[in-house]
Amino acid sequence: MANATIRVQFGNPDDASAVPGHLSAEVDTRPTGLNGGRSSFSPGETAYILVFKTDDVSITDTICSAGSLSPHGTTTVTVTEELMFEDADTATLGKPARSSLGQVVWFGRSLGELTLQSDRVTAKAANKGVGVAKVTYDALAQVYALVSPATLNGETDFSILALIKGGAA
Repeated sequence: MANATIRVQFGNPDDASAVPGHLSAEVDTRPTGLNGGRSSFSPGETAYILVFKTDDVSITDTICSAGSLSPHGTTTVTVTEELMFEDADTATLGKPARSSLGQVVWFGRSLGELTLQSDRVTAKAANKGVGVAKVTYDALAQVYALVSPATLNGETDFSILALIKGGAA
């Protein structure tokens, strides 16, 4: 059995030249996604990777340790996640929302209506406090196809590292 590995490079947040925004990547494990819900692959197969970014980030380079990595269009992904408000009125989404938040369900204490901020990753509650909200939203993903060779140095059990680099848009 082979593994798919992703490395996403980020700058030092204390560095004034660091790129703001969001860049993340993951293997498409959605049951109806491009990999059919799979997260492990056989040699010679193609693994599809979803890359999420905010508008202020551009992809500057894509490199893989073996095989080939190429863009394969875009797709919309519906995301459901829990946001934690830790004595605050803001929380950060795991991926940039496409346009707005969909369904919001508060578990326990409600901090009021949630609004998506202009950076598309910050959710702001009407009130400050401690709370947990389950949110659903759509995110736009760029799709990359990682094509694996059938063997690597005679091995049929190996990992491939994919690096997606981002810079200021």
